[in-house]
Amino acid sequence: MTRIEFDEIFSSNVNNKTKSKDSELLEIYAYLLEHENFDSDWWNDHHGTNDLMYIIRNCSTNIFEKIKTDIFNWTAYQIELFAQTLNSNDLKDFKVNERIELYLHLFEIQRTDFDLYDAFYYGRNINLSLGSNDLLIRLADRLHYESIECLLNSK
Repeated sequence: MTRIEFDEIFSSNVNNKTKSKDSELLEIYAYLLEHENFDSDWWNDHHGTNDLMYIIRNCSTNIFEKIKTDIFNWTAYQIELFAQTLNSNDLKDFKVNERIELYLHLFEIQRTDFDLYDAFYYGRNINLSLGSNDLLIRLADRLHYESIECLLNSK
């Protein structure tokens, strides 16, 4: 999706906060804009999270880095849905390290109107045992677990 195509569809959407011109990122963000007002059960039952992660899976290998450059522009609710997507979908073994790293990055966004702790604790379906030790230590610390083992056994 080009920026021109994106703007034709979403220019009047007040929740459109992206600054990106990257076609892959615009496709991901367009999905969020189109579905962010769907019933929360739809997202909680993995419909939106699965769709979004399959879009990501079909993107280039550096898509997570691209997301990092723009996600701070997004609304709090869009970030929350995206955080949920990183943790809760059928692709539990897909790019675990990149997903953990991006999740940790979300904590650096200075907002008070979304809860990354809740987004992690509820509906988690990512295979954390595939994560690197360093990332798991950082994630366990950030989420206030006593150890990696406590994090891995918290499901």
